[in-house]
Amino acid sequence: MRQAVSITALARWLVIVALLVNAAGLVTPIVNAGDSVTYAALSQHIALNQDWVNLILDGQDWLDKPHFPFWLTALFFKLFGVSALSYNLPGFLFHVLGAYFTFRLARLFYSPEAAWLSVLVFVSAFQVMQTSTDVRAETYLTGSITGACYYWLRHDATPRLKFLLLGAMFSAMAVMTKGIFTLITIGSGLLAMWIFQRRWHEMGRAKWWLALLLTLLFTGPELLALYLQFDAQAQKQVFGQTQVSGIRFFLWDSQFGRFFNTGPIRNTDGNPVFFLHVFLWAFLPWTGVAFAAVIRAWREFGASPAAQRTALVYLAASFFVTFALFSLTSFQLDYYAVILFPFAAVVCGQFLDRLLKGSGHHRPLYAIQILLSVLLLAMALGMALYTDQAVVVGALLLMLVLGLAGAQQLPQRSRVLLVFPLLGVALLYTSITLLVTLSYLSLGLAYKVDRALAAQTRSPIYVWRMPLVARELALYSPAPCQLARASADLPLGGAPYYLVIRAAELAQMGETLAQAEPVAQGHWALEKTGLLPRMLRLAKGTEALEDVRVFRVKPGSP
Repeated sequence: MRQAVSITALARWLVIVALLVNAAGLVTPIVNAGDSVTYAALSQHIALNQDWVNLILDGQDWLDKPHFPFWLTALFFKLFGVSALSYNLPGFLFHVLGAYFTFRLARLFYSPEAAWLSVLVFVSAFQVMQTSTDVRAETYLTGSITGACYYWLRHDATPRLKFLLLGAMFSAMAVMTKGIFTLITIGSGLLAMWIFQRRWHEMGRAKWWLALLLTLLFTGPELLALYLQFDAQAQKQVFGQTQVSGIRFFLWDSQFGRFFNTGPIRNTDGNPVFFLHVFLWAFLPWTGVAFAAVIRAWREFGASPAAQRTALVYLAASFFVTFALFSLTSFQLDYYAVILFPFAAVVCGQFLDRLLKGSGHHRPLYAIQILLSVLLLAMALGMALYTDQAVVVGALLLMLVLGLAGAQQLPQRSRVLLVFPLLGVALLYTSITLLVTLSYLSLGLAYKVDRALAAQTRSPIYVWRMPLVARELALYSPAPCQLARASADLPLGGAPYYLVIRAAELAQMGETLAQAEPVAQGHWALEKTGLLPRMLRLAKGTEALEDVRVFRVKPGSP
């Protein structure tokens, strides 16, 4: 017998399920992505050396991203020790923070039911689930941007010191995560709303200039750190030159320089429709809902109440202004779009609320949701079967049985619009996460070397010309680990050390390994980058691997 369940109660339970499935990806001893390894290494330097000013990578000054995510991760390293979980946890908490402020944003415009449905759409969008455990800057950025947007809307409606301070704080956190371009995403919706309401005077009001001033003031720690590391030490060589200003890079080169492709870091591979392609798969299983919601909103805009039109103007501007900027720049990575998904989720949440409460049917959308659910299920099971991973197949089948059993107690409309799509994306996320994790547990070079040395006498570890491996191994090993670029980087005397080197480079070592003792060897995966086909080849065991040797070296031995 089908039970009557309120929309709010159902959405809450589904949000909890999505977050639990997502959080399961945190429970791993390894860091699964190359960028994440680099960011963890930067944070580890801060935590171990009490150096909260300098960003150091492989012993060299690093000028690219702002400090905030690394400061926060370093704090978690200090509290809980250096580990994959300590690295992933703060990012996931910011993901939850983004979900919370998605709810608060939606409640400013719509009903509680629509707000909970908005959260459900956000936390179960495929790329959001992926980035919440891969943990790049966008995870921190989403939580910061949604928080800033919420408090600026509150401050716009009712000016209060609390809203002013919190809005400035979250805005500064966004700036210290990705740069001043984030203020465009934060402010575009508000500006569009003022224009739509003909509130031109808002642009000159003192409260907003004070808000900007406080945001810049709260960004002070970033500016100070950049000044101390670079501007105050102009003799440092960065990007192959001296006299490099960290503050200029932060305010201009990393933002406008990348946008116009005139800065020290350039790219010429931009595609104007790249992010449209990304949205089609990254927002699954809600892509069809998003397009249907936009079409309905466009058709009904003129007849909608003023408050509804204002909400749509705000959400549309917050999404499309930044979407257009992303599409125009040459620097394009799929996970950039994640910061826009809360705004799309709120539009979808309102649309789903109307569908679930209405008496009519939306058969084309029902068909799309069923088709997408089946497609996601087929992809999840197909990858597991293709790679012959029985553990993954078993986990997916168990999730499928439990999901279908629970769905039988719900009305058909709720199953088709909400439960089946969530089940499909949860299965796909689980399949990919398990396949990647199991592959790197069995083939990841850094993890396998760490396991091989766990039973050996603790000694320093040197990794020969494999920067990413050196960074990752340093996260796992209790012994000191560093990169060796040349023979001069290796000890000439003193205590024994371990050397990790590719077999193809053994001939370069000369007498260094004359009295070395082999400790381990294997064919392992060197890189943690690549698209899905490479991940599947790794899981299936058909990817080309690197022949790597580990030696215990006694410096100065005859």
